[in-house]
Amino acid sequence: MVKLEEVAVDQYEEQLLSEHEDSDYSDDEDFDDDEDESLLDRLAALKEIVPLKTRNQIASGASSLTSWGKTGVTFVGKSAWVLTTSMLLLVLPLALEIEKEQALVAYEKEAMQQQGAQQMLSSGPMYPGQAQPQPQQVQAPGL
Repeated sequence: MVKLEEVAVDQYEEQLLSEHEDSDYSDDEDFDDDEDESLLDRLAALKEIVPLKTRNQIASGASSLTSWGKTGVTFVGKSAWVLTTSMLLLVLPLALEIEKEQALVAYEKEAMQQQGAQQMLSSGPMYPGQAQPQPQQVQAPGL
């Protein structure tokens, strides 16, 4: 059986003050214990605040997002591989052949210019009264 007693407000306040003064711990020491607690421990304690249904929805959303992310990364990687190998097999040989053709055309053009220059030097004067240039003799220095 429970026995109820009426306690006056003055007695109750005196009892609280005496308990507080007799306490082995102070307010400052209570905060020291929190410093040992890691961020992970604090997040785990917050888990109980969020309802189970909401936690399950968040977990399923995160799982779905992760799955879509993995699928996207896989698709992009495979696409990059296909494009790279296709370029190496199809476009690179074509580019090399175009470069060879341009080099051949440049070589032929240069050869034709040299041939034209030789013909101009070997042919006579272009005008009838013009004298042909005489080759100059080279003298050794000091003579």
